[in-house]
Amino acid sequence: MSRRAAALLLVAMAVAAGVLLLVSRPTPSTRRLRRPLAFLRVTPVAGALTPMPGNRTTPTESVRVTLFFADSAEGRLHPEERDIAKPPGAGAYLRALFEELARGPARPGLIGVIPQRIQLRNGFLMPAGEVVLDLSVDSSLSFGSDEELSIVAALVDTTLQNVANTQRVRVLVNGEPAESLGGHVDLTRPLSFLREQVSP
Repeated sequence: MSRRAAALLLVAMAVAAGVLLLVSRPTPSTRRLRRPLAFLRVTPVAGALTPMPGNRTTPTESVRVTLFFADSAEGRLHPEERDIAKPPGAGAYLRALFEELARGPARPGLIGVIPQRIQLRNGFLMPAGEVVLDLSVDSSLSFGSDEELSIVAALVDTTLQNVANTQRVRVLVNGEPAESLGGHVDLTRPLSFLREQVSP
């Protein structure tokens, strides 16, 4: 076989392979579309949050969430319902839940458990029913065992109570896996709902 014939054969094979790839490539209708994960466990509230007087923005749709705060007497968690603006996505929802926890309770006798020097860096909803909360924790903070347990339980229980299709929460500290926040509560594995910390 001459060089010219071999070159023509190679070109013909390359063209045939290209045509085969184009023909077998899935069309947009046959491609499996990736659907976003559902993130709202709660149902929208009838009515909407009304804007402050003098504010010209339109009312926003709201959802009712359940937050967990400690009581001042024994430190057990108690639920408190609150209406918040419906978030546009899972990350925004996790941030809104954290911000409401950090804001503290409205009910007398309950206390907030999230210190000001703990912030949420980011929150992710994973496909296998796991939420990842990446916290920014000031290295100068120190916790007693009860305080640390209240912080972790409030974060985990509030998240699992409000986020659909989730069973576990993994807590990272400053973007890295951590053994604990302050040496008392094991964060090396994802945590399930801490029911024993909730007042009956």
